[in-house]
Amino acid sequence: MRAAGLLLAALTAANVATSVTAETPAAIVVVRAARLIDGRGGAPLSPAMVRIEGDGIAEVGSRLALPPGSRLIDLGDATLLPGFIDAHTHVTMMNSDDWKQRELDILQKPIAEQALDATVNAKITLMAGMTTVRDVGSHDYIDVGLRNAIRNGRVPGPRMLVSVHAIGSTG
Repeated sequence: MRAAGLLLAALTAANVATSVTAETPAAIVVVRAARLIDGRGGAPLSPAMVRIEGDGIAEVGSRLALPPGSRLIDLGDATLLPGFIDAHTHVTMMNSDDWKQRELDILQKPIAEQALDATVNAKITLMAGMTTVRDVGSHDYIDVGLRNAIRNGRVPGPRMLVSVHAIGSTG
């Protein structure tokens, strides 16, 4: 289980956004919640504590000691679980029930504005519990730029696997 997925799922439940970049020292964070589901099919761990050091999970248990200088995030009655993966997204595109109007809106927006809109979609996706997405089609490399901005800690969002151009069958 990746630390980022567990931590982001926990922070999503607490509605807290955080980012650790190369300039920020890796801190020790302890997340406490009522239960933890590890995704392996076993019974939930209850109560649950997870100690995260840097970008890795150092320890999971019911009662962990808080290291000096660590930060405690207490989620109360929440459940910790690995982050979700959405394997078919278009994070860089705005949703609309009116396809023709959406296409017209895209033509009227500069690429930079479309990229800024995509950052909003990325954060919404992360806050919904998705810690990894496969973006299956974009234009003007907006998906690549968004992926890089998320990876570099400049924009909150899920880990992105991008295809750049959509490929589909004809006919």
